[in-house]
Amino acid sequence: MITPNEILTMIRADGFFERVFEKEGDWDAQLDARESTAFDAAWNSSYETIHKKDPTESATIRDIREYAFKQTFRLTQNSELASYVSDDLGLIVKAFDSKLANAFVSRLWNSYLQGQFPK
Repeated sequence: MITPNEILTMIRADGFFERVFEKEGDWDAQLDARESTAFDAAWNSSYETIHKKDPTESATIRDIREYAFKQTFRLTQNSELASYVSDDLGLIVKAFDSKLANAFVSRLWNSYLQGQFPK
């Protein structure tokens, strides 16, 4: 599994967030799509499972969340979207750091790696 430091290096690489947010999108509609019962249930279930194992958040995870928020906001000027991205990356890093295999979290991470905002 990938480590939090490896993820930090990846997201700090030139173009990581630009690939996801370079296209002008209707971010409110994208966020609304994430409110679907299936996506919301999968996200919350993954969060509960991962945080039951270890409810703490390391300094590296906090750094990743802050960096993700700032970069997303810089590109989109949308604080709600930036919060979602920060939460997603926090969940992703926490799962990998806890060495918990989770199909939903892997799908989230793969979306970002492919330059797509998960929904």
